[in-house]
Amino acid sequence: MEAIHNLKSCPWITYEPIKIKEYFTKYQKSLDNLYGRSSQEKMWKKEGIKDFFPQWQVDENPFDIKKVSAACSVDLLCDADELEINDIPGDSNKGVKSISNWYAGTFQDGVIPSRGSETLATLRAQDHELQLRNNVRDYAKLRYNTLKYSSTVRIPTSQPTSSSDFLCQKQRDIVLNVRVQRPYHKKMHLKRSCNRFPKHSQELLVLGSQKLSVLRDHINCINDMAVNKDLSHSPEFVQLSYLTNNSMEFPSGFFYINGVIYDDMRHTDSKRYSENIIKWAKKNSEIGKIESAVMEETKFEDLELRLGYPYVYMHQGNCEHLLVFTDIRLHHQHDVQDVSQYPVLRGHALKIAQKCNICTICLANWIVKDDPRIMMPYMHVCDSCLKLFFYNQHGEKINNFKVYSFIDEFMFKQKKYHDFKGT
Repeated sequence: MEAIHNLKSCPWITYEPIKIKEYFTKYQKSLDNLYGRSSQEKMWKKEGIKDFFPQWQVDENPFDIKKVSAACSVDLLCDADELEINDIPGDSNKGVKSISNWYAGTFQDGVIPSRGSETLATLRAQDHELQLRNNVRDYAKLRYNTLKYSSTVRIPTSQPTSSSDFLCQKQRDIVLNVRVQRPYHKKMHLKRSCNRFPKHSQELLVLGSQKLSVLRDHINCINDMAVNKDLSHSPEFVQLSYLTNNSMEFPSGFFYINGVIYDDMRHTDSKRYSENIIKWAKKNSEIGKIESAVMEETKFEDLELRLGYPYVYMHQGNCEHLLVFTDIRLHHQHDVQDVSQYPVLRGHALKIAQKCNICTICLANWIVKDDPRIMMPYMHVCDSCLKLFFYNQHGEKINNFKVYSFIDEFMFKQKKYHDFKGT
């Protein structure tokens, strides 16, 4: 990837891989020296602090509260001419209006003190923001579309516990935040600008003690749930639970992380994708060395990762997802304490449902093909429109057409999906 993209323009990507287990074992040891072996007994040891902050000099006193307070003073964030909290220009009797766009609020953010942008970097950035608002047409819409989490639905995961013993035990684990992108299909016939980076689908929290196969089992992809069989003879949604879908018929898959291909070999019919890829890589010296391992035998703490770097998850032969590990940290008291709940869904993308092309009211559950009465190659229809438009009163097909099940991302939230999945 470095041969194609210049990673120097991506400051959010760590330059060197992090050996997770080695790094956090050393980090945990530093915490133990700082707080004491029992995390509830705060033993402020001078030696522990020096070990935790090696950049401090030997003769430097880490307990100099005045020095720390001066460096962390909130006065450093203030400017001499800035407005007071209640000093908002305008009519004070005027009621607060409703927010009309994403950056409007009840505070006055359009007034910057004199020479304030020269004092604080935040005011300098705010001054640049105000200039864009005033000079760029449709700036609010353009800016919103570029926000990192503009299309993310955040799910609360905080579950604190009051048991100190239970808490102390769980703090020994590692938590990794991973974002899974939607399937990427390069459109060779379109311009380069049309091949944009795919939007994310899920954001999950996994533990360092878990296997890579656990992450794969919690990645929701509509290509896994698809049933490649004509169901026009009896289009009943409940039948999907008894039919073989793509995940059962093609169980193979792999993760490609930092030069290693981790194959999923839990099923007898699984294929080792890494064999052909390694053979191909050996014929192309610029690819570099690629190794192979087994997904269900590898823990996350055994990996070497680069934060922000796009890795690959491949399944169904050519369904490719990008994986990005955005954060790695120690487990703390505000995380979900029950290990069996992991991986935890931290967020997912906004689901845009596919409506029926006939009634445009209900959600589509089926795809109809090869019907001479429709003016398109295929049509998305719901249950009611399928039976009323394509079948007679006796339930017989009017024309010779094909019907396939349709499951989109929104279907994962529907009751119908969970009903047939649990039967």
